[in-house]
Amino acid sequence: MSTHTDVFLARQPILDRQRKVVAYELLFRDDDSGAAQVKDDAEATAQLIAHAFTRLGLRSVIGGSAGFVNVDAEMLMSRRIERLPRERVVLELLETIEINDDIVDRCAELKHLGYRLALDDFCAIDHHHEPLLEMVDIVKIDILQLDQQALEMLVKRLRLYPAKLLAEKVDTLERARHCVALGFDLFQGFLFSRPTLLAA
Repeated sequence: MSTHTDVFLARQPILDRQRKVVAYELLFRDDDSGAAQVKDDAEATAQLIAHAFTRLGLRSVIGGSAGFVNVDAEMLMSRRIERLPRERVVLELLETIEINDDIVDRCAELKHLGYRLALDDFCAIDHHHEPLLEMVDIVKIDILQLDQQALEMLVKRLRLYPAKLLAEKVDTLERARHCVALGFDLFQGFLFSRPTLLAA
């Protein structure tokens, strides 16, 4: 049974084309059930940061790898985000963020400070995304939301930008092979590992 002093989070590995773990996505958990009860994205991120970077210790959570941390618009605009070690984290912009000039300017500021940025659950390009696609380091494509033809077309368009492409929610060997053939750089999903709960 967990107590109010227990600390929980989950991590899911991100692999490169050689199936080497290069990063972990850090996921908020409020108990040891393995399920997330997220009512407030900003609060969940704040708790995750407190747990991962202070109480559990960064090295014990991600070792020498990078840590992907989900951020909503409120957290992105907050100065609290700048307390994170820029050389160890990737700020993963949730798909719920409404992209406007303020968001683009803030992302440019964080890039200037040395932070890496990723777009989460990406499924389609529109004109709002274009300024961000010029500066983000990684685009995470939700491959389960796209049929084979749509995925191929999206990858082809994204190749016009400098970002690495990450296939997320890879759940079968067939999908993994298809993503490798399309030239994805990074991979994440149940095929490789389900999120692992960490506690202290």
